[in-house]
This record gives sequence, C-alpha cells and structure tokens, in this order.
Amino acid sequence: MKKLEKNICRHENGILYFVARRSGKLSVRSLRTDNLEKARKIILENGIKSLTSARKLREPAKSCPRTVTARRPAPLAVPLLEGNEKNDRAAEGLTLAEALERHSERLVLISPSTREMAERGRKICLKYGRSLIEFSPILVWNSYRKTGIKRLGRELTSSANHLLWFLRKFIPWAVREGYLPNRCDQELRELKKVKVNSRKIRVPSVAAVNEFLQMFDSEDSDGASFLRFLAVSGLRRSGAIGLEWQDIDLELGQMVVRQKGGRQDVIPMTLEARELLASRRHLPRPFSYGIKELEVLERRMKRFAKGLDIDLNTFHAFRHYFASRCLLSNLTVPETSKLLGHNDGGTLVLKTYGHLCGQHLKNAVNGLRLAS
Repeated sequence: MKKLEKNICRHENGILYFVARRSGKLSVRSLRTDNLEKARKIILENGIKSLTSARKLREPAKSCPRTVTARRPAPLAVPLLEGNEKNDRAAEGLTLAEALERHSERLVLISPSTREMAERGRKICLKYGRSLIEFSPILVWNSYRKTGIKRLGRELTSSANHLLWFLRKFIPWAVREGYLPNRCDQELRELKKVKVNSRKIRVPSVAAVNEFLQMFDSEDSDGASFLRFLAVSGLRRSGAIGLEWQDIDLELGQMVVRQKGGRQDVIPMTLEARELLASRRHLPRPFSYGIKELEVLERRMKRFAKGLDIDLNTFHAFRHYFASRCLLSNLTVPETSKLLGHNDGGTLVLKTYGHLCGQHLKNAVNGLRLAS
C-alpha cells in the first residue's frame, strides 16, 4: 500500500485504508472509498478509537448514500431467516463474488504466498459455493476434497487444509457483515483439519544436484543461478526473490530475510551462497522474477527432475535438500533450524526430517566403540 497521509494509505485496487498502531497492535480498516476528501471526513466523524475497534463505520453527514439496485432473489429451499436474524445483504441481491471481493480488500498486509493461497480459496468457493444464500462450507469442503479422487485417486489432504484456512478467514467475517447466515458459522465448526501423514523425503546426492543444475544451465543460466542459490541458502522462493542488496552483508556472511507473516530474521550464509551473490553484485537486485517467469522456470525444472528421477520438482524441494544435507553433515537440529529461519528451536525440523536424524544416529551408534 502507498502511504498518502499519517493514517491513510491507498491499496493497489484504489481503495483507501485507515492504518494506525494502538496498544502495540497494527490496525488496518477499509474506508470503503477511493476519495481522499471523503476518507478524511470519515476519520473525523468516527474518531481513531472507533476506527481501531470493530464498530460499524458512520458515513459523513453530508455525503450522499451509495445507491444499490435491489433485486428479489428467486425462492430457494434454504430459508433466509436464521432465528430472529435475516441475511439482509443476500436479500439485497449481492453475489458471492462481490462478498469474496470485498473480503479480499481487507487482506492487505499479507505475504505473497499467503495472498496466492487466499486467491486459490476464493476460486474454489466460487466453483463449489453457488450463491450467498445457498453457500455451505461443508458442501464446498467435501466437493473440493473429492475432486482429488478423479485426478489423483485419493482425497485431497494438504490443499484441503489450505482451503479450510481460507474458510476460517472468510466465513466469520461474512457472517458478521451479514453476507452469510449464522448456520455457516456453525457448519464451519464441524470441519476439522485433515491429518497429513508425514512423508519420507528422498535426499538426492550432491553429484545428482550438480548434474541437474548443469543441465538447467544449458537452457537458462540465470534460472540455474536462482535454483543453485535456493540449494545453498535454504531460503523459500519468496524470501530469495524479496532479497535486496541492503539486506545482504557479504563481509559478515549474513542476510536479513523476510519470513512468512512478515517477520525478519538475520540468517548466516554458507560460503557457496556468498560466492554466488558476489558474482551477481553488478545487478540491481540479486534475483528478480515475475509470476509468469516463475511458472516457466518451474515447468522446466519439473522436466529435468523427472528425467533424473529426483525430487527437485518444486522450489520448496531445494529447501528440503538444504536442510537434509545440513543434518547429514553433522549440524545439530537447533543449528539447522536457525539456518532455515525457524523460531521453534528445532521442533519442525525433527518432525519433518526425523527419519534422517534417526538413520544418522543409527550409523553413529554402529561405529561407536566403548570397550574394545
């Protein structure tokens, strides 16, 4: 968002937002207008205390109310009344697409990867949700999970949990704003996360990774440098693309990396990562890729990985490779966790790469001699 005044920012879609920090918490509130003068009047009319709370915004006294063309929806089997409360927004004729769009305007301070997950959730809701009045979280959840049977021969697991994350963001807001009836909130409580069985990560050899990168370099040298950096730094795709030269200290061998959720961590660099970045010092940014360029890069990467029969078919696979090699090179779990930018002391590393740690311990015990 672009800051216009002390507490007013403009989003990429043109809508103005009130941004303020109160009691140590950042509050972001849509002013539902693109007119700067009207936004000032709304702030003056409501006050900072009201804008940083969940109270409904009051329109300026002299402003003209926005007219909404009301159309009566066709009678449906699902009633509009839930107890003593009526779904007024749906009765006015607003569509599910409009509700999802207004909800997306609130998600302004999120990482690019989270924004992609939210966009995927919106598309799924539009595909399986029908209309606001007929919207059912259970129906959307079950319909989406069963699509995996047709494509993969099994129900979706991790991606279904991503959808559940979005439903837990969208439905409570939509019920509170009057877009959805209370029954949707009740149905949402019945949905539980799917248990995902941990998979054993295959660790390719260093020689296989070098062969992969050399083959890639023959078609796309810049893309090969990006993938090599992911392999020797352990960064996520978004973290590597978000790097700027001011975040990198080649002399001290450390970099400031933006993690998921906006947190920033100072992470040590490997010698290979420092050498690779030093060779690109003449560029404006270490790495600069758009969405379409990343899609082309990923398709090419999957083609080479399939030919070599190694699990380097996604950008995140290079992060798994980095972590696995750290553990197999006798780095401790807390040290590996620090290099990955985790703040849990190594819990996630043990959960994800526990089979590697167990095998490494077994090999070490086999070579241990105590009384001979």
